[in-house]
Amino acid sequence: MWNYDIIVDQFQAMMYYTAFNVVKDKQTAEDVVQETWIKVLKQGKKITQVEKLGSWLKTITTRTAIDLLRKEKRSHTCLFQDPNWLEELDLCAGDFVEERLNCSILLEELEQCIGNQQKLLAVFQLKFRLEFDNQQIAEMLNISNSAVKTRLFRIRKLLKRAEVVEDFSEFAVGA
Repeated sequence: MWNYDIIVDQFQAMMYYTAFNVVKDKQTAEDVVQETWIKVLKQGKKITQVEKLGSWLKTITTRTAIDLLRKEKRSHTCLFQDPNWLEELDLCAGDFVEERLNCSILLEELEQCIGNQQKLLAVFQLKFRLEFDNQQIAEMLNISNSAVKTRLFRIRKLLKRAEVVEDFSEFAVGA
């Protein structure tokens, strides 16, 4: 049986940070974490892999936050004089936020596949999270440009082996 006090102590801060990164509001982030814990309690007996609990909680928290944003977007009413303009702006912004969140979730899953290979993980994060070019990465890590390319090749190979992503167009060699 689960000791929820220990689990809450261990993961509460991570979950709050994850929720806050999505919703950008302290109170709303707390609401998201609370809602996530309710979901966890409902699934309590079904959780079997303790070693993946942190990743699972992070995913559930992120998706709960996204659901909350979508719900707010649907119930959002416009109080300005030109509602058509604002609705179009809101739709574009909402699509952008959703796209960024989906991208962020994908990047987290890919980082988990890379695991504890710190040299590869550092290059991956600089390249795909922070969008630095190869030369900037080489300078930051104090390695050669060819070492950056080699590590990017190894990352692609590792991710293909893990069969995480089918389309690697965003991970092109020249990128």
